[in-house]
Amino acid sequence: MKRTFALLSSLILIASTGCTYRSRAGSSDSGSSQAADAPSAISGSHWYYFSDSGIHAASSPKEIPARVFRPWTEAVRVADSAVISGEPALLINRLGIMTTGTGTEAPALHREASLFPANTAGGIYRSGDSTLIRLYRSRFFADGKADASLPATACLARYDGGSMTPFLSAPDFGLAASAQCVALDRIGSMWYASFKEESASRVDFTYLEFPSLPDKGNTEGIAGIKRISNETYQKSVSPFAFTDAPQGLVSLLAGIPADTAFSLRVHSRSGESSQTFIKDGEGTPVQGTAFVSGNGTAALFADGSFYFNPESSGGKITRLKLPTLSRGYVYTDFVLTGKKILAAWEEQRFFETGRAGLLEISIPDEVY
Repeated sequence: MKRTFALLSSLILIASTGCTYRSRAGSSDSGSSQAADAPSAISGSHWYYFSDSGIHAASSPKEIPARVFRPWTEAVRVADSAVISGEPALLINRLGIMTTGTGTEAPALHREASLFPANTAGGIYRSGDSTLIRLYRSRFFADGKADASLPATACLARYDGGSMTPFLSAPDFGLAASAQCVALDRIGSMWYASFKEESASRVDFTYLEFPSLPDKGNTEGIAGIKRISNETYQKSVSPFAFTDAPQGLVSLLAGIPADTAFSLRVHSRSGESSQTFIKDGEGTPVQGTAFVSGNGTAALFADGSFYFNPESSGGKITRLKLPTLSRGYVYTDFVLTGKKILAAWEEQRFFETGRAGLLEISIPDEVY
């Protein structure tokens, strides 16, 4: 059954605003550059943008209003993507989790007032049968200065059937309640975490290694958590060489010129967290995101280059070009839902984000 994402008004907040922005590309001013040019390679696109209140539709990129640039930790933007219980999902910082719906189910934005928008959403993880969301607070960026009065928060929340509840906090890892989990990775058989404590006078980091997440409130579980040095931590979480990536992904991207450098964050059905693979080459590495599963392999790069090898294609690789974004804008995460690509885009300036949103675009029939 064919579903049209654009028609599901239960999720999308239609913004009635006369605010537009000029089409002079390349300006660093948030109010002067447009989000994208007209699509050239594929048609049937729908544009959406984020605000502090939700997701809004726009008939064209020119209608998307300006946003004040904010540190990426504080901006409303897509922070991660995943497939949760067979359903594609996007983690939207300061808003919640957006599920795309499967079958007759409609897309939905799941919000939890106790967790969003006060926390920065760091990523989606899997542990056993549980789906977990990493959360933290930046005391520096909260007010533009260090603020020791901010209350402690859960560092991991459990996501279950559209609801989110606090799960683990820093004391469950043997740390002070004020410590914030700013990084978490599953590498091989071990978890690696970086916790940060900020005060008005100093910043301290603690690096941990452990085989499994601790049980909530079980202090005996802390015994399995080992503190490691910064050097050991950095070596443990270093990206893998692209030659070690899943073979399906290596084959998918074999046509990229050999001298092209890129960094690819890869999601797999069995992985408990995403893995990053890098390919050395000339210039600054192009950032990208990829999914590897039994349904096929797909990758999207920041410039809109999309590579796709669905299981039904018999090994045929398709390269599509998403609408070209103006200078200062990039594509980030994506999910596939039915025969549609739902790609996140955002306006970037150093460590800050301005406008951000989603592009829904149909995959040509001949690809399947």
